[in-house]
Amino acid sequence: MFVVLSKLDLIALQEAAVRFNDRPSPYGVAQCEYLYRNKPREYFDTLFSERGGIMRTYLKDASGDLRSPINGEISGLFFCANVNQHGQPFPYSPFGDTRILICVEEILRLTPNMFFSDFCCMKNNQKIHHVTIVLTKTGSSADAFCRRCLPRLDINVNPFFYREEDGCIWVSSAVFVDIFVTEDLKVVKMIGRGVARMEDNIPIRGPRGKTSQGGQEGIKTNDCEHCDIFSDRLLANNRHNFEVY
Repeated sequence: MFVVLSKLDLIALQEAAVRFNDRPSPYGVAQCEYLYRNKPREYFDTLFSERGGIMRTYLKDASGDLRSPINGEISGLFFCANVNQHGQPFPYSPFGDTRILICVEEILRLTPNMFFSDFCCMKNNQKIHHVTIVLTKTGSSADAFCRRCLPRLDINVNPFFYREEDGCIWVSSAVFVDIFVTEDLKVVKMIGRGVARMEDNIPIRGPRGKTSQGGQEGIKTNDCEHCDIFSDRLLANNRHNFEVY
């Protein structure tokens, strides 16, 4: 039985993520123009032929930190924000051979509220750390939940995914920034307006179909000195009156 991390716990986890991100590193920051999502071609064929070109959210599973308060509580869509040294999305994908890219400002227009929800590495690769950021629409049920349970991030003052004074969005290269967008996206209309585009024949690299936030490959490790900051806590020790499920 697991306990749910409190907002105070998540603030501590966010501080650990900031410390990790601030370590001496050859990686800096890069300008982020698009958020992108990789899936098999069949996913997009079904989306356009049977779902009206609307990418619908799904319930967050129990991957990442098993004690994350968003697991099984809010729905969303995972996007990647990281880019290579030339400011372009990574040319390969472990998630599928087709990609949709949506202008980051379009996503932020729809879901402007930003929250921190996780910092973790996975059992299969402890060298790579992920920070999960949730984006919500003001007044939505997901927004109300995140305001209660997650620490708020200021888009102008955080080291992971932020806006500079010139208006450009920048993303850290020291961690993988996973963006969980909590609204359905009308991608056909976005493509028609020129704020989204598709790319095909993305080379597959890594375990096919295994996302950073899904399945056994996406479970947080329990022995990392950087992100497993609750390793000394017995899961049954409900020190802050967590809701148990």
